[in-house]
Amino acid sequence: MTATNHALTGATIGLLVGIPVIAIPASVLSHFICDALPHFGARDKEGSLKKKWFKNYLIVEASICFLIVLVIAIVQPTHWQLAALCAFLAASPDFLWIRKYRAVKNNKKWRPNLFDKFASNIQWFQRPIGAWVEAAWFFAAISILIPILSLAKK
Repeated sequence: MTATNHALTGATIGLLVGIPVIAIPASVLSHFICDALPHFGARDKEGSLKKKWFKNYLIVEASICFLIVLVIAIVQPTHWQLAALCAFLAASPDFLWIRKYRAVKNNKKWRPNLFDKFASNIQWFQRPIGAWVEAAWFFAAISILIPILSLAKK
């Protein structure tokens, strides 16, 4: 899944659960559950990593994740700090792909570790058509978050 959807999922968990000892592990676990769903991805993953559009995509994703946390921090609904942390934690397993990204960009051989193999294997359906699932997930998460955020202003 996209980092945006991971962050939205984590933020939603943080806001709805409100108990750190439950919300924090649930947010990290949500990352792998979301990645097990069909989602957007390129068929030629390593070739895509070298393209300029992919670097721009990463910048846009990071910016959107930052904006999600910024909106939560500005509105400050109940459990907003937990929601911000959970948004970060839900997206954070993808930070571990930096090793692969750097290796491919530098034309070096990438040697996946056990975590890389696990994370890769659960993403059994990562194709362009998965964008439909991503879009549905995005709108579902937004439809949950907007009422929570709008109630916080009252």
